[in-house]
Order: sequence, then structure tokens, then C-alpha cells
Amino acid sequence: MHILAVDTSGGVCSAAVLRDNKILSEAYMNDKRTHSETIGPMIDFCLSCANIDIKEVGLFACASGPGSFTGLRIGIGMVKAFAHASQKPVLGVNTLDALALNACGTDAIVCPVIDARRGEVYTAAYENGNRISDYRAVLLDDVLHELQGRAAVFLGDATVVHKEKILSADTAFRIAHEGIVLQRAGSVGLAAFALYQKGVHQDVYSLEPFYLRETQAERVRAEKNQK
Repeated sequence: MHILAVDTSGGVCSAAVLRDNKILSEAYMNDKRTHSETIGPMIDFCLSCANIDIKEVGLFACASGPGSFTGLRIGIGMVKAFAHASQKPVLGVNTLDALALNACGTDAIVCPVIDARRGEVYTAAYENGNRISDYRAVLLDDVLHELQGRAAVFLGDATVVHKEKILSADTAFRIAHEGIVLQRAGSVGLAAFALYQKGVHQDVYSLEPFYLRETQAERVRAEKNQK
């Protein structure tokens, strides 16, 4: 089965085409251009490199969050449009799960940390490929304290912002190398294929962003209602 996967959940914009669990092509862009401007051409590029027509795609996958609210809507909207037009299934993959997959294979705790601003990160902990904590939006300091004394590999855009803080918190803490430290659509596609094999299915109506915390508009409205 051919899979088209995209990740627009953060600063990186990425697309990939897979045949089952084999990545045939992948495009990755980390610059200041908007994802709505770049994701379409990147998808075309990946399909062309893999010599695949969009009609041959059997599953559309995307990073569904947590992450940038605007970025998530772009990626989800794109794959939902493809799935609706082709009547093919679609799957949302948790961004943290896909990001953790980048570092799968280490004996250390894998800890993706996505910058949630205001000193917080979106995070979860993984061991031997299995998630061992809840998805959370918490202070980075709390995460570092909880993992104190344990070998841990951190990845995600918060490692770029807080590199020195993470590395100085414990000598057993490491940051993943630059090739895997940020989101990649190939990992989204691999995670989606694994879910599909387990019988997990979604359609264009059930796929929604996983924000993990309220949007800014929701927070402002809640604050107004409390006054």
C-alpha cells in the first residue's frame, strides 16, 4: 500500500511517500516560508520522485498534534481534501509519537519536547518504543527534574531553544543529532502504517487536531467569562 504522509505541526514542513514501511521519497524544509506555500509542491515532488500517481495512494497520513495550531490545520486540511476526493482512508498520528520514532532503538528514555511557549513544552516519555507517560503540556523544568538520574535522549524544537538548559541539567541527558531532532514526515508515515496494520481507521469526519491545550482564543474567552 502506498502512503502519503505530511507533517506541518512545527517549524519544519515535510512530506513523504512510502510503500508499506519503506520510505520511497521524503522532502524536508526548515525555513521561514509558510507551510501553505510549500506543502503542495513538496507533495508533488515526493510523488514524482517515487514515480507514484496520487490515485495510487491508499492511505493519507498527517501529524495531528500537538504543535502549531495553524500548522496542524494546514496539514490536516490537505490530507482530508485528498482523502475526501479519492474516498481513501486517512490517519492522524500524534506528533510526539512520530517524533519519538526518529530516535527509536536507543536504550535510553526518548523524550520529545515541542515548544509550547510560556516556558512549557508538549511532551511524553518513551522506552523501548513504547510510550510510558501521558501526553502533557508542562514546564520544561518539571520534565528535566522528573528524568533526573536517568539516561535520556531529547528531541524536538524545544531542544534548539533550550539546548544548554537540557544538557546542563544532567550528564546523562543527550540531544539527538540534527538529522533526526525535528519532525519528519517519513516517521509519520511509518507510524501510520503500524496503526493501520493494527486495525486503526479514521475518515475525513473523525480526523481532528489534537491540540493538548486550549487555543489562545479559547483562553481569552475563558478569562473574559471569569471576570
